[in-house]
Amino acid sequence: MNIFAIGDIHGCLKQLVTLQDKIFNYPQYNKEEDLLLYLGDYIDRGLSSKDVINHILQLQTEGIKSIFLMGNHEQFMIDFLFNKINNLNNWLMNGADQTFKSYDIEVAEFIKDGLEDDKIDKLRNIFLSKLTKEHVYFFKNLKLTYIMGDYLFVHAGINPEKSLSEQNKMDFLWSRSDKFFDKNFKFEKIIVHGHSPEKEVVNFSHRINVDTGSFFSGKLSCACLNDNNNERKFIYS
Repeated sequence: MNIFAIGDIHGCLKQLVTLQDKIFNYPQYNKEEDLLLYLGDYIDRGLSSKDVINHILQLQTEGIKSIFLMGNHEQFMIDFLFNKINNLNNWLMNGADQTFKSYDIEVAEFIKDGLEDDKIDKLRNIFLSKLTKEHVYFFKNLKLTYIMGDYLFVHAGINPEKSLSEQNKMDFLWSRSDKFFDKNFKFEKIIVHGHSPEKEVVNFSHRINVDTGSFFSGKLSCACLNDNNNERKFIYS
């Protein structure tokens, strides 16, 4: 089985469609066996967050095997919508305005008089009314990690000071450290992640980063990994 691990999409539908077309035409791709694994951050910054979710859900109906991991941007959204946390200011600083727009909501109209809880509640209720049950299910059922053989797939990475069993949600969604980024980093699993954009895919012995900054670079990236060998291949939009 091949796993195609796709980096941070951030509302960039065009790059996603291009990359997936290349995956489906890849000589080693087998629809019956292979898995598309998304490393989180589907939303924010780019123009098409809602359409990105629609697109990947449509692929599932066509029999494309898929796993969806949570990114820190989805955690912003989940906290705001479902956990009823007033984190809007922080989320907006991370590109939420484009997500609201993709669901036909002009967030500025709701917060022009402030970020008090009553105004936030109104905005939250409008947003919830725009979500289909499929989108609600999608956001509420994102996974934190996925393991295949020697590989651990996760959004941001891990805390190198802890064992795998000691890692927590914050580690998986937010990890960034010099020790983790060091080319000589070693761990009990090979970590495949996104979250920290680079100009090119980072391909170290125990760490693969496929976030190539699709929103600002126009390049969405994917690692093709096999459960039977250590061969690594990379596909770009």
